[in-house]
Amino acid sequence: MTNNSQIMPAGVEPIGPRSAVGVLAAALGGLALTALVLLIFYRAGGLASVAPPVVLNSADLRLMSGQGEQTATGLEVRQASPQGVISVQGSAGFVRAAVYRQLTWRADGVEPSHDLRLMWTTLAEPRTVREKRLPPPTEPNAGTVDMSAEPEWRGRIAVIGLVAKGPLERPLVIRRLKVQAPALGTAELARLAFEEWTAFEDWSQRSINYVAGAPLDALFPPVLMAALWVGFSAGLYAVFVPFRRTGGGWRPYLAFLLVGWLALDARWQWDLSRRLERTESRFAGKEGDERLLAGLDGELYRFLLEVRRRLPEKPSKLYIVSADPGDFQSGRARYHLLPHNGYMKFSQPPAPGVARPGEYVLILSPLPGVRYDRERRRLDWTGGALPADLLYGGALGALLQVRGG
Repeated sequence: MTNNSQIMPAGVEPIGPRSAVGVLAAALGGLALTALVLLIFYRAGGLASVAPPVVLNSADLRLMSGQGEQTATGLEVRQASPQGVISVQGSAGFVRAAVYRQLTWRADGVEPSHDLRLMWTTLAEPRTVREKRLPPPTEPNAGTVDMSAEPEWRGRIAVIGLVAKGPLERPLVIRRLKVQAPALGTAELARLAFEEWTAFEDWSQRSINYVAGAPLDALFPPVLMAALWVGFSAGLYAVFVPFRRTGGGWRPYLAFLLVGWLALDARWQWDLSRRLERTESRFAGKEGDERLLAGLDGELYRFLLEVRRRLPEKPSKLYIVSADPGDFQSGRARYHLLPHNGYMKFSQPPAPGVARPGEYVLILSPLPGVRYDRERRRLDWTGGALPADLLYGGALGALLQVRGG
């Protein structure tokens, strides 16, 4: 019978039962320590540093409906729109609705007769405005609402604001909106960890250069969790089985590192396989306009095809107006309408002194406070008007040509 020590290289000992048990115990212990450390961190107040509150002061809010101005005390609204509506809104920074579920508002002059509502749009459906009636204030001139049970509060929140309906007996002063994460229990944190590890990251405009592998503001980033597990497991193994300079004592530590790396790679490969399936179903056998219509901005491209048919063949000056002038939609509209000279960065239509007769204005919906008066053939908004002919209108916006007079 051959002795194992006679067939192993000199100075290298086989991994015995004691080492194998040590590796398994260290791996399980590392997993438990990783979960425990993250749980203690978030339960002890670390959530506010990873997911800080989003505060919209009065200077961060825009008056979309009604008449008023910024003052030292806040955004003061003195008169409602002709329809009796007051609307203010601001950017929510695309926060995750699953985490940011508590909203606090502060405003002076809110009457019991006012129908006060929270409004918001999401990244997935930026043109769909959702509203929720706010409960009575919990303190004078302020209130809090928990959105956990609201089914439409989901995905990424792009815009939040307040809508008030009813006559104004005195000025309404909007001071602040704040959306934040409430205290999360152990079960909620575990659910979020599972959702983040199994989240699917579809193709985006940055996929060619960057792979997140999880939500950008994840509470449990896979890379961090893998690094913690490797570190804790290696530390526990060093306690269970002291390191030996000879006999291959480094191999268990290398095994921990490889397992952590393979776990991340397996998750990445799973993401790639799902991307491939979607790409095949979306683009296989399609060419030209058909392929562009199947893309991420296919709906916008369909709208812009109709816009292009109304534009002359010779490149013309085109003002692109959007509620968020630097957003994806504005950039893609400018790209798809080349070689026309598209000018972005307009949150309101250009004034008559800027836009000249014969030039074009593209309005991307939704653009609150802007409307077209067909009788007067004029584009109206708060504080301005532009003589223009409506060439095309659709759900995603409208194309107009500036006229003289």
